[in-house]
Amino acid sequence: MVRTHGERETRLVGAALARALPPGATVSLEGPLGAGKTVLVRGLCEALGVTDPVTSPTYTLENEYETATGRRVIHVDCFRLGSVAELEDLALEDRRDADTLLLAEWGDRVIVALPPETIRVTIEPEPEGDSEARRIVVALPPGVELADLDPGGGE
Repeated sequence: MVRTHGERETRLVGAALARALPPGATVSLEGPLGAGKTVLVRGLCEALGVTDPVTSPTYTLENEYETATGRRVIHVDCFRLGSVAELEDLALEDRRDADTLLLAEWGDRVIVALPPETIRVTIEPEPEGDSEARRIVVALPPGVELADLDPGGGE
């Protein structure tokens, strides 16, 4: 678990996650509205050298970015999806190669359709105190390992 205080520190956790993720990983980003899921994705993408603005795909359902090394990042928002079938209609697996990173905000809504090796990142506001404080928990499925997840900020 990592605690952050503000967007800057949440972006730093995203950057640390970018360094730690294996190629082709799928990440489910979970937490309430306004928890900081897109902020974490922004930090992750910045660390990978994405130069395009990283925005929430709430209304477009998905955004695609290219990293400095040519790796693709597909960023989807599953909040508005009414079913697993709607996620499948996006044909994400058909458009991925072994290095494509898939980041699914609200992935818990369609977790049964995501690969079994999906890494789950939960971001929650701290229940008391600082309104900018967040608790970030990374849950790894069996057999999946991450490199060190030291954000260089936070706890």
